Amino acid sequence: RRFEWHRWISQSLFHKTENESMTIVTNHYNTQAKKVAELSIGATNDSKDLQSDGPWIPLTTHSRAEIDKSSPWERYLCLVQVLEKCHPDALLPYTSQHGSCNENKDEEIADNALIKAIRYDDICRRLASLAMRPFDVTIATTTEVTTISKITDQNNCNNTSGMVDPIETKLQNTTTKFVTTSLAKQHPNDHLLQRMSKLWHHFLLLPSLEECRGHSPHKRTDTKSSERHPFLISLILPAFHEDGSHLIVKLRKALNRAYEPRKVEVVIVDAGGCTNLDPLIDTSEKSSSRDWGCVKIVSFTSGGGRGPCLNFGASTASGRILTFCHSDTALPHRWDERIVSTLEHEGVNDLALARSKEPRANSCAFSFGIDQSREGLSMPFASSRNLYYPPGIRAVETTANMRTHLYSLPYGDQVISLHSCVFHFLGGFPDQCLMEDYELVSLLRRRSALFKPCLDDGVSATREILAIIPGPPALCSPRRWQKFGVLYVTFMNSRLVNLYAGVKKLSPDDLFRLYYSSDPPIRGANDSPWEIRLAHLVK
Repeated sequence: RRFEWHRWISQSLFHKTENESMTIVTNHYNTQAKKVAELSIGATNDSKDLQSDGPWIPLTTHSRAEIDKSSPWERYLCLVQVLEKCHPDALLPYTSQHGSCNENKDEEIADNALIKAIRYDDICRRLASLAMRPFDVTIATTTEVTTISKITDQNNCNNTSGMVDPIETKLQNTTTKFVTTSLAKQHPNDHLLQRMSKLWHHFLLLPSLEECRGHSPHKRTDTKSSERHPFLISLILPAFHEDGSHLIVKLRKALNRAYEPRKVEVVIVDAGGCTNLDPLIDTSEKSSSRDWGCVKIVSFTSGGGRGPCLNFGASTASGRILTFCHSDTALPHRWDERIVSTLEHEGVNDLALARSKEPRANSCAFSFGIDQSREGLSMPFASSRNLYYPPGIRAVETTANMRTHLYSLPYGDQVISLHSCVFHFLGGFPDQCLMEDYELVSLLRRRSALFKPCLDDGVSATREILAIIPGPPALCSPRRWQKFGVLYVTFMNSRLVNLYAGVKKLSPDDLFRLYYSSDPPIRGANDSPWEIRLAHLVK
């Protein structure tokens, strides 16, 4: 639609006694700016918008490329196409032709179908999150000042009135400002947008603890939990240009410190350049209870950096809980038992957890530590010096743990763990080469701070938390501090976060060039995997 009008904001007449001048001031708003301004402040009062209930909470993670590639309206049109093709029942009240007299019942049935479609269809959930996100629009205001002056000329005898011709002066001033709005505000009469806005809190609900343990009522109900999740934990290790002998040392340490290693599946994702990986398979071929349940090596050839690599490892894992561990991080004692205890809540269900008023852990991570042992400081890296202890390394630990415990902001080297269904429900890591852990943790923190869930039976569930596991920390290798020094690494890490999340908002590819002084990894495809599936679905 086009709304074209000119509105006079003010018109005033001022008299100047000396020169008998008058000034007319008019304000003119351009057409598009006026339209956006009307809609952004809420064009309707009878519809309940998701933004009026509180700050925005997305359904899934999104890469910067996914946000910049298409506008929210284009994502919304794709969502409508997918719903019409795969979930027509979700549009029943507005596409039905059977003329049902019970409109409220039909709408309730359609709302339940829409909730099911958004919650259990990965493509619909991602499209809904991208379509309903708030975005900024620019309002340009043009102010035009017209001054008409009538000045008496007493030296001119030819002019009997003693007045000269009026002098007209025009000045224009354009100012711009940003206004945050959303499709639900811009289109108050769109039924589907308003329904999604009303049902947003249903879309946000995490899979229940019963679903996380494998008792999903919507998927493969004829299969036992043990068959769907043969392992309790999948330990996912991305490896890029790593030596297999180094990984064997790390896995042997993790094995010795595990409580029940036979329930743990190890997934090593070879992203390229790794050597001597075959001996790793031998670590799972024994039948002792002190050996891994399974060790498998998967090759990742699609490129794109650590985010796509971790997502690929998660897609091949079969554990109930996904634990992401960097290849240079050492796990603490009884790490598997502590992760399960934190996420499983001793086997209780959501209702019992809500009645106990205990928060639910949507994810967990260990405290931060740096391996300062003799073995850790002398790890066989070509870039490090033998037993070199970087000055200030303890200060790095202290400040990192202050960030972790005060702000619930762990990073990827602190071994982030989630239930498998929660990880996929939230979209996994964004499909980008850098800052993938920051984006996932930001979504988890946002849910913990802002989302107040309510169970289906009306019981108010306790809030979510990103749990920091008490006890010994996960130990990160000091090799980067040994190579570049504490001050440089600390400065670069802080600078990258500010450049990424601050005013400039650099892309992950630009950050990669700045951080590693090289081009980002070549991608096998420009689109994310879910966008490729979407293209095949709507073509």
